[in-house]
This record gives sequence, structure tokens and C-alpha cells, in this order.
Amino acid sequence: MKNLKLSQFAGSNFHYAKYSFEYFLESMERLDIHLIELYSACPHFSIFDSSIADVRNLFRKFKKRNIAICCTTLEQCTYPLNIASEDVRVRERTIQTLERMIEYTAMLECPYTQVLGGRGSFDLPEEDAWKRAVEGFIRLSERGKECGVTMVIEECTRYTSNVVYSTPLTKKIVDEVNSPYFKAMLDNCATETAGEDFASCVEMLGEAFRHMHFADGTPGGHLIPGEGQLDLLAVLRALDDNDYKGAISFELYNRKYELEPELYMRKCFEFARALF
Repeated sequence: MKNLKLSQFAGSNFHYAKYSFEYFLESMERLDIHLIELYSACPHFSIFDSSIADVRNLFRKFKKRNIAICCTTLEQCTYPLNIASEDVRVRERTIQTLERMIEYTAMLECPYTQVLGGRGSFDLPEEDAWKRAVEGFIRLSERGKECGVTMVIEECTRYTSNVVYSTPLTKKIVDEVNSPYFKAMLDNCATETAGEDFASCVEMLGEAFRHMHFADGTPGGHLIPGEGQLDLLAVLRALDDNDYKGAISFELYNRKYELEPELYMRKCFEFARALF
């Protein structure tokens, strides 16, 4: 690798959900991991239940262990959040929740928070859902500007979103929102599921590409390196060739790893460290 650094690889608490947050923090210490993506969901960090005092206490715990947060990722698939909903009440609650997430992200001294494009009802025009999402993100970008936090939008499969489900749509929504506080991220499992060439996706997004979810898959599944069929080295070469400077988070969003989360996080970093 000419440009990538081991320090860009980040741990995460996605698959630690059956363990306490203290266990996760201690696990990061044991594994000598000092950069993480914070999956913001119950039972670790619920946006619905956490106060400003809770966030300050959480930040102190990270500082004590010399852990930095590269991105916060609010659960938006299973929670009742949908920025493109036809229901104005759901849409407004979603925007207010994401505004709070932006504020908490700033308090954690984290530069990015992940967002999804949401979905409209599949029997209604996609362009209407698209318009609602764009309007919501323009509004949220103002809060991002006030707090110094940039949203990074991730493409999903169409099972999750009928708004942003490809890299061309990711680029399109970034261009339409047109804010320095609204940029893009990539997930190599998502690009593979969409039948896209990862290197072309990186080039398409250009400077808007700020964050990365990394995992093996079949093509989805978010597996540890070696358990899927994806060419992970080709993904990393594309990042290296484009001098990517952002974080590369191991996203083990898969229940099969939840009983022994530290074991599988260790395997991820054994893969990363072997590259260098």
C-alpha cells in the first residue's frame, strides 16, 4: 500500500450489541484499537434515551482510553425513522432525531454522522420520496453547519431504500443538496450487491467520498475477511490508488458474530495489520 495507513482502520460496536458498552470499551483496549465507528443504538447509546450529561460522560470514557470516533451511525433501518416518508409526522420526527444526532456527534468531537435516504411506499412515485429526502437533508445541513458535523449518506439495497440505492444516486443527492456538510460514503458490500465496480464508485464520488464501511460478503452479509467471496484487496487497492484519507470501518452488521464479538474483531484487525 502506497497511501493507506493502518491507522485508518476502525473498530465498531455493531456486533457487540449483546454485551455491555463497558465490555466493548475494554475490548478495544485489549485489541489496541484507538479509532472506532460508534453504532448509536440500544443498548449502547440510544438517541431516544441519552441526555447531554450522558454524552459528556460517554466522551470522557473515550478520552480516558485514547479512543477517537470517526463516525456516528444512528440506527435507521429498524427504528421508526424515515426522512422520505409520506407521513409528515414521521418525517418531522426523523429530522428532529437526526438534528439531535448531529448535536451529539459534535459533542463527541466526531466529524461525521451517517444517514440513509429513507423510503417512500413502493406503490407511490419514487420521485416524490426523493424530493422529500432532499428537502430534509437541506434542512439538516444547516444544523450540520452550526455544529461543524458533516452527514455522509450511504447507499442501501432496495430492500431498505427506494431513494438512494446506487452510487449514481448517491452522487445525485449529494449534488442536489449541495452543501459542504452533506457528503458521501461507500459500503463495499452494498456496491457489490448493486452490481457496481468499486473503483468506479470511488472515482465517481471524487472529493465527496469521506467514509467507508468495509466487510466481506456473498456479496452482502457484512462478514469478516475471508468468510465471503469479495475481492477485498481490490477494494483496498482502489482506496490506495485514489489516496483515500478517511476511515475504513469494519462493519460486522451480522448476528452470527454477536456471541463472540471480540474474537471476530480481532480477526478483522489481524487481516488489516497483515497488510502493513
